[in-house]
Amino acid sequence: MTAYRIPINPIPTPRPRVGKYGVYNPKHYTNYKKALIQYLSLLKIPEGDYDYIHAKFFVPYPKDTPKKRLINNHPLRQCFDCDNVIKGLCDALEQANILSNDRQLSSMFIQKYRTTEKQGYIEFELQTIMDNPDVNE
Repeated sequence: MTAYRIPINPIPTPRPRVGKYGVYNPKHYTNYKKALIQYLSLLKIPEGDYDYIHAKFFVPYPKDTPKKRLINNHPLRQCFDCDNVIKGLCDALEQANILSNDRQLSSMFIQKYRTTEKQGYIEFELQTIMDNPDVNE
């Protein structure tokens, strides 16, 4: 099982907007997904029948946070919901042809943290049931 890292600040999936030409996503989110898809293509992750994803989202501290309050890998309990941030990653995995459909994932473990690094990032692992030794016993 390989862990992958994408050096992009995580962004939660926003509600779609309605305009005179139909439904659309905000430009910042569209750009975020395009960047995710590009990075995923560079990682050369094989297409597979994956069942499980373990994703960690690391968000940098606001610039005005005092240095004494900076704790690396501190659990993030505000900002956005876990289900909103995993949606963008799963959609990008599907659009990068790594997953045939993100509905195939039967289990997810999602974590979000603060990082003391200036740039946020996403770490994730994909597994099939066959990769899990507990299931094969």
